[in-house]
Amino acid sequence: MLVEDYFANSTELLSETTITEQKTRSVNIHGILWPILFTVLIIVANFLSLVAFCIEKRLRTYNNYFIINLTILDFMTGLFLILSVVHTHIGYYPFSQDICKVTSALRSVIVNASNLAVVLICADRHQATYDPINHFISRSKRMAVIKNLIPWTVSLVFWFLYITVPEFIIDFDNGRHCIRWYTVRTLPGIVPFITFFYLPFTIIAVLYFRIVAKIQATLGGKNVEKRFVMKDANKGKITAELPDDGMTSAVSTATINVDLSSDNFDQGPKMKNDNAANNGKKTTVKRETATEMSKATRTLFVIVIAFVVSWLPQSIIMLIYSIEPVLVVPGLPRPARLFFGWMPYLNSLLNPISYAVSQPLFRSTIFNMFLCRRK
Repeated sequence: MLVEDYFANSTELLSETTITEQKTRSVNIHGILWPILFTVLIIVANFLSLVAFCIEKRLRTYNNYFIINLTILDFMTGLFLILSVVHTHIGYYPFSQDICKVTSALRSVIVNASNLAVVLICADRHQATYDPINHFISRSKRMAVIKNLIPWTVSLVFWFLYITVPEFIIDFDNGRHCIRWYTVRTLPGIVPFITFFYLPFTIIAVLYFRIVAKIQATLGGKNVEKRFVMKDANKGKITAELPDDGMTSAVSTATINVDLSSDNFDQGPKMKNDNAANNGKKTTVKRETATEMSKATRTLFVIVIAFVVSWLPQSIIMLIYSIEPVLVVPGLPRPARLFFGWMPYLNSLLNPISYAVSQPLFRSTIFNMFLCRRK
């Protein structure tokens, strides 16, 4: 079995000495069935997720717009895997080298944008944790769409400049298996996995641990009010207490002091009574509720775990391969290389499962879809 994509077959494709072995190897029907099943599961799971977001309006919240973006990217990853399955079955890349140069970049764009989307979710949660009022004021579906364009734009520019443009300039011979130019060089071969995993993982780890630390430091209590109550407004300070929704998450009690003379207050927290601050009256601050924060944080946790579990093994293997190939080939058995090579794609299958695990409404919507009923 031969997998076309770099992540799934890099240890197989980086050396042309394996071509003779591939020519004489008969197609293993059991070997091709697993990639087909895996690809179908990714496509179906993410397609059902997109349908759920379409038919259930309550799922189309600000926070879930980031999830929708990630679902679209994972669905497209599954579609690109169809080409990998075809390549695996016939034993060579079925299209021209010019198409190879373009599709290689497009595949990398989709995969990298998917990983950067996780970084974006972490960054948004970080802002919601450290600057909750301004985060709530600035958030909108339009803003969510703009933010979600960032992973697409960054990935598109970087990978076309890193893969397609150099290969056309030097007229690189991609061979029978659509090999990338950087796979035959040590340092350029490390850059992709730094971009795909190590850099996003570092950012995610820093942001997530900061989120956890902030929650533990400021949201440790359990007895809180049902609404955000502003106090001492006439003294130039606002004291807000987080509501308690009875959940077992880390979101509990917090006190937020906002200086009314601050420049950041020009956009100010939304109030039910704009004159309340001047009158020294108690009013309600609109911001992300404890339920929203708990659900978003829980979803983020499951997505981050899926990302690390899926990408870490192959990233370590490819880092070792770039430094000393003999430690991987033939040191690591071929079935193991192929197994770990497919693991990054497991992330695209685990993500929709993560939504169902962390969001009861999403789970019930999928369940009702299978029962062909709507509320």
